Amino acid sequence: MVLQSYGRAVLTAKKGWEKSTNGPDWTDVEMLMRAIAGLHSGHVAVIVSPDGIGSSGGVNVVASILCDVLPGSQLPPSIQVCKVWPCNTHATLAAHAFSLLHDLDYQIGQTYENESLWK
Repeated sequence: MVLQSYGRAVLTAKKGWEKSTNGPDWTDVEMLMRAIAGLHSGHVAVIVSPDGIGSSGGVNVVASILCDVLPGSQLPPSIQVCKVWPCNTHATLAAHAFSLLHDLDYQIGQTYENESLWK
């Protein structure tokens, strides 16, 4: 679908140029991924895959971090969150991914707070 990105407009295979939105775009998603990766010392990914068997099932979006943990560490090696799009909250897939990255950051924080439970 997405062929090339020039600033805020995105060239797609079906519609030509999309209009700019007031919400986050893919550049914002990339910047947030880099920020989370740097802050939590890990590798962040957003994975999009078909949801369900039919052609109208939407997509399953996963935001995950593979943590750089030391041998013997009690921290989990990965943390992930997942939601299906389209949804009632986000008009674009980029906005959905951006929101999911915020959820991932929160989940990482919860993992650190609960660290005493597995020590």
